[in-house]
Amino acid sequence: MPRPQDTQSEVDHWNEVERRTKAGERVFWLNHPRIAHHYFRKGLLGGLPWRAWFRRQLGAPGKYGLELGCGRGAALLETLNAGTVEHCDGIDLDESRFDAPGQDQRARFIATDVNTARLAHCHYDLIYALHSVHHFSALEHIFSQVAQALTPNGYFIIEEFAGPPRFQWTDLQLSVVNQLLAIIPKPLRRYANGMEKLLEGRSTPEEVIKVCPSEAIRSDEIVPLFYQYFDVVRHQNLGGTIQHLLYSGIVQNFPDNDREVDHMIDCINGLEETMIERGLLPSDFVLLVGKNRPRAAS
Repeated sequence: MPRPQDTQSEVDHWNEVERRTKAGERVFWLNHPRIAHHYFRKGLLGGLPWRAWFRRQLGAPGKYGLELGCGRGAALLETLNAGTVEHCDGIDLDESRFDAPGQDQRARFIATDVNTARLAHCHYDLIYALHSVHHFSALEHIFSQVAQALTPNGYFIIEEFAGPPRFQWTDLQLSVVNQLLAIIPKPLRRYANGMEKLLEGRSTPEEVIKVCPSEAIRSDEIVPLFYQYFDVVRHQNLGGTIQHLLYSGIVQNFPDNDREVDHMIDCINGLEETMIERGLLPSDFVLLVGKNRPRAAS
């Protein structure tokens, strides 16, 4: 894929793609650089990834940031290294997996359940969550805590799965995915065990819960509740409604920098974008940026 880097926004975009695709086994749909390119470009804010956009909005790094559901802390370290904030806290249940404090003294881990957490009042210039909110059940409590914890100029940013709860894919969604599977060359639609992927199906809610009790527990409520609690500055549709399912289990077969494969990925992305733009399908992944609503003078 051509990599124009004539502007800082292009450099920032490709750095983001490389960070998300450079390491580890290719398992998830966004592990492929061309698929990731389309996904992350949809999330650019004024031509910038959200971390750089936030710093531009403030004119300087924020003082304190907070990541909800920080896991091992890799994204938290990215936030610090990007100069987005000077100090960043991370909240998650299991401190034993959190690597950031040993690497950067600007990072602090808070061991607690996000669903019941109480956040410091008017403390954070930035609160963000990356693919963790769809695991939270107490959305009203969390969003109200975020609202009171933001400074007057603070932002709440989430990049999130906001599709069907418990992965109950719609009939139209599955129909489009399976029609595309039927025309993808056979070598590209084989699972790692050699079996051919013929159809993408729908697990029952009970099967999803058995694998992960918190999986997509209230995912379809995230966007409307975000609008209820915050003044929405940006709402970016990231897609994934078709691609998330289509590439599941087979993305490892798609080579990089192959002209025919690249063209196919571009066409599939274009089809998904068109269906979302025309309201035929929702966008299962979103980037939301919010601020506290101005309060009426008493």
